[in-house]
Amino acid sequence: MKEVLVEQAMTPDPITIHPEMEVADIAKLMIEKNIGGVPVVDHAGNLIGIVTESDLVVQDSEIGFPSFVTFLSGYVFVPGSLHHFEDELRKATAATARQIMTKDVVTVEVDDTAEHVATLMSRKKMKRFPVLSKGRLVGMITMADIVRLIARDVPVEGTE
Repeated sequence: MKEVLVEQAMTPDPITIHPEMEVADIAKLMIEKNIGGVPVVDHAGNLIGIVTESDLVVQDSEIGFPSFVTFLSGYVFVPGSLHHFEDELRKATAATARQIMTKDVVTVEVDDTAEHVATLMSRKKMKRFPVLSKGRLVGMITMADIVRLIARDVPVEGTE
């Protein structure tokens, strides 16, 4: 049986937003379109980030202060906790897509397999990925797309 490619399962031509779109408008758009994430593109259409439901929820959540220990009359921050705190604080006070978006976007290619995407989703605990073809955004693939394949009884993994 032939492997299912991302191109066959993705949603083509995804809704995108510009970096200066206000956070409230992003939330409204996501509700209206029933989407859990939206790619952020620059004026040339290049993918520069993604805003997800998780990014928006940070605005209404408590921010945990970074973990630290006192040592020789000073403070030593637990590795990674200060960066995590700074990222949460930035998102909690954000007014635009540029300020709230996740900049290090994990993407997949149109010729990747659905099995590869399902593995990434499971390992990275992520629900959606922008899909690229030759460096250009051409679609989105979500956990719902993978579930649709399973519901149609289409094998996600291939056999040789």
